[in-house]
Amino acid sequence: MRPLRFAVATRCFRQPLKHAMQTAADSGATGIELDIRNEVVESELSDTGRRHLLHFLGEHGLTVAGTTFPLRSYLLDPNHLDARIGGVKRGLEFSYQLGAKVMTARLGRVPTDPDSPAFQTAVEVLNDIARTSNHIGVVLGLTPSRDSASDVHRLLSAVDQGPIGIHFDPAGIVMGGENVPAAFVTLHEFVQQVQVRDAVSDVDGGGVEVAVGRGDVVWDEFLAMLDEAPYNGWLVAERTVGPDPIGDIPRAIQYVKNVGLG
Repeated sequence: MRPLRFAVATRCFRQPLKHAMQTAADSGATGIELDIRNEVVESELSDTGRRHLLHFLGEHGLTVAGTTFPLRSYLLDPNHLDARIGGVKRGLEFSYQLGAKVMTARLGRVPTDPDSPAFQTAVEVLNDIARTSNHIGVVLGLTPSRDSASDVHRLLSAVDQGPIGIHFDPAGIVMGGENVPAAFVTLHEFVQQVQVRDAVSDVDGGGVEVAVGRGDVVWDEFLAMLDEAPYNGWLVAERTVGPDPIGDIPRAIQYVKNVGLG
């Protein structure tokens, strides 16, 4: 199995950024994912500040593996769509300045009928963003909601103006009631980033996030699929619930490393 590259989502540590970057360095990761709406804001970061940030990361053996751009509503929400698209494009430009190659955002519900106006609008939106991605050199990695992998694949396959990718979250797949290996097989050509997160499904068709290794994700099988694909991107560890993210994230990285070595 090829070497795995681990990053952490620093926002999960709930610490000031400088402390969070130090915690990331201590976690066994070599990269970080920055929240560019809440942790690092373009309007608040001068060129000198950006250089200092990147220098600090370099001193601690870290690089910017990617960024995330939390949207106030899903990307395809028709309300205030033009403003949201503009914000995403500015986020891609800022991500490039930080050295990231992937910026993630929530996709929202996917129209299922390819002949519907909603589907055509979704394709137009993603083509517009893809042209910007192609020009800048940063790919938008979309995190699907509870849509089927086949519906997401149909939509992304209709985008032809530049790269659009998937931020593959196995925990989200589990909580959406889908099979992780099957979803990856369907979407692997679009996968730009993989999240290290676990979950268990429940009888109501939902689920809950749990510590990595305690959920329904079969990590040895999933890592073998990543290796076969082959997937060469980052694995980004994230813990969105629980009282101890500072402990859970390095334990998650170590668990996946151990599985990969096994």
